[in-house]
Amino acid sequence: MKNDLYSTTYTTLDRMSRIHRRLLSGGQYPKCQEMAIECAVSTKTIQRDIKFMKDCWDLPITFNKSIGGYEYTEEVMDFPAIKLNEEEVFAFLIARNSIERYQGTHFHEPLSRLYDKIITQMGFKQSARMKRVKEYVTFRPAGWSKAKYKILDLLSKACRDRKEISFKYEYPSKGIKQKAKLKPAHLINSDNVWYLLVGDQLNQPSHFYSLARMSHLKLHATTFPEIAFSIEKYMKNNFGIFRGDEIYEVHIVFDAHAAPYIKERKRNDSQKIKIRNDGGIDFHIQVNHLIEVKSWVMSWGKHATVVQPNELAVDIRDELKETIQKYPKT
Repeated sequence: MKNDLYSTTYTTLDRMSRIHRRLLSGGQYPKCQEMAIECAVSTKTIQRDIKFMKDCWDLPITFNKSIGGYEYTEEVMDFPAIKLNEEEVFAFLIARNSIERYQGTHFHEPLSRLYDKIITQMGFKQSARMKRVKEYVTFRPAGWSKAKYKILDLLSKACRDRKEISFKYEYPSKGIKQKAKLKPAHLINSDNVWYLLVGDQLNQPSHFYSLARMSHLKLHATTFPEIAFSIEKYMKNNFGIFRGDEIYEVHIVFDAHAAPYIKERKRNDSQKIKIRNDGGIDFHIQVNHLIEVKSWVMSWGKHATVVQPNELAVDIRDELKETIQKYPKT
């Protein structure tokens, strides 16, 4: 069935290409019946092809009644096999610019080739539309060193080929430690930071390592069985990248100053927001750890108040007390 589908798609494009070439040949004025015989299809199929070319590709095709055939009413320079609207062009441009963040990896070259292939099929009007979008949109992804891109490249191959790895890892509090014979399971980009999820001795997903803290990465010849799991289920109640074993019901009140910013982003699927009479919001969410929640709440200072869980409120209160003691009284 798959081969038939691809064959049908090719035949449709081939028919339209034939119609296009006949229309470009001045004075031919192709007729549906002639094209139907040439392409071994029905007249109605050719009529549908022409309608598609007019409606979806904006090609200036009209039927010349006096001659009894079709013609181009304007000069057409190319044959667009892909037609995008303004919104799709915008999304495609964002995707194209994001390719640059993968320079130095084996992702970059095939992604660039794919982009170029699509561009060549867009046609003149589409290319012009793309140029217009570039005039008012700039994409500046966070940069990485070539060494880090090399690590990303090697880890993607290790995940794909299921090869064990070893590397040195820099802990903020412990310094640099050697990690040997780990099983790379999945790469994930969270908030523009790359992490590697590794498997444990039971071949189950275990925990994450930040690629930014890795060095001296080595791929070993030793392979391991596939780590079968769902990354969506694994990350279900995560607040960020860290993962715990408990479920916490978190309730935070944000004042009217913070409310508009909090509503802009969904932290996970359990998040619920209720507007308060004073313009603030009640923020509810289920999480499996409180580490990143704590840092996030404290970043909002006086604009956030933890209602539950109590242990989070106490932890933040105690840390604020310690912080206050570091500043002299005036």
